[in-house]
Amino acid sequence: MNYAKAISRIKAIGIVCLLLILSAWDMRAQSNDSIVVAPDSSNFVTASLLIISPTNEVYSVFGHTAIRMECPVHQLDYVFTFESDPSVGGFASFFAGKAGARFVAVPSQEFFEETRKTGRGIKQYELNLTLHEEQELWRNLDNDMLEGAHRKFNLLNHCVSTTVEKLRQSCIDETMEWGPLQGEMLLNNGDLLRHYVKRSAWAEFLFISFIGTHYEEYDDQDIRVCPQNLAKELSCASFVNQKNGTRRPVLTGNTKELFPDNHQDKKVLITPTVLFMLLLLLTCLVTLGEWLWHWKRTAKWLDAALLIAQTLMGVVLLAITFGSDVFGHCWNWYLIPFNLLPLLIWFCLHKKKNFCRVYLYYSVVLVAFIALTPFISQLDWPHQLITTMMAIRCISKYCYYIIH
Repeated sequence: MNYAKAISRIKAIGIVCLLLILSAWDMRAQSNDSIVVAPDSSNFVTASLLIISPTNEVYSVFGHTAIRMECPVHQLDYVFTFESDPSVGGFASFFAGKAGARFVAVPSQEFFEETRKTGRGIKQYELNLTLHEEQELWRNLDNDMLEGAHRKFNLLNHCVSTTVEKLRQSCIDETMEWGPLQGEMLLNNGDLLRHYVKRSAWAEFLFISFIGTHYEEYDDQDIRVCPQNLAKELSCASFVNQKNGTRRPVLTGNTKELFPDNHQDKKVLITPTVLFMLLLLLTCLVTLGEWLWHWKRTAKWLDAALLIAQTLMGVVLLAITFGSDVFGHCWNWYLIPFNLLPLLIWFCLHKKKNFCRVYLYYSVVLVAFIALTPFISQLDWPHQLITTMMAIRCISKYCYYIIH
């Protein structure tokens, strides 16, 4: 959703909203006499968690979460949503670790209408905050919004982690504690990521390509929770009083389905497995044709395409592994087959007499890498189909040189 046009309007009333909230005790009866405020003012401000259902598109495969703040007495009703640029350029910036993100306050009905157009469902879970904590939450959200896009959006800093951060910041003499780990939260980072994006094969392929050894780690629960299971995890979480240790649930139990999930996932016929299997069959056909029918030119074009693709993948992997914070800095196993070394060796040595040995050495590396697939969690067969294509061509070229 594009909410940039609403920012200037919201900024103008942001401070006013804050003052209204902080002066609630004196002004609550002056704005809307039809609203009856409870004796303890518990309904003066309501803070709720909004969960927006996921789709099978890469940029929305995780779903989304936002915070709704309501003050019926003063007819204030806004959704604070953590947003980044959803365009192709914004998606590229995400993987480069440079995607700016910010909280944006949107009138609730406008937010609902934009979401309704996509068919995605919205569920609302009321937060069990005290009045002063709700006021503090609203103030924190206003202040964060006014700072603009001062955060980077990645898998370590996203809509859920920032939402939980605001909840923790707004606690007064309390802390928020998660319940015991259960279900998918017992999985490591990589397996959990696969679970979250299982409805999109291309999302899984992309994210697993870049996760590296972060796959085997276990991040803090604030980071690992996803919109898909945030409500379930918060239903087991508690606010703990720092003075006497008493606990109360984070959610009140007041849950509403504002819009049903009517979104129809796009049908994807060409998944990574299907695409690379077809390309592998093409590679086998061209290799067979090179040996039986002398398709030398076709084989050269295929080799050139594979080398270019391998080099481009290597450049991207190197850039994200060492220059991006989207997953944090860690080793990536796919740098073994996908790197700049084959291109550099070809440029420097391809005219040498015994260059065919390079194909032998590289094919051994590739075959050994494929054999490691069952033992390294990041490695999977959609990726290894590409490695297999490269190995077939290297073995074929070595044998061709030896025989001829």
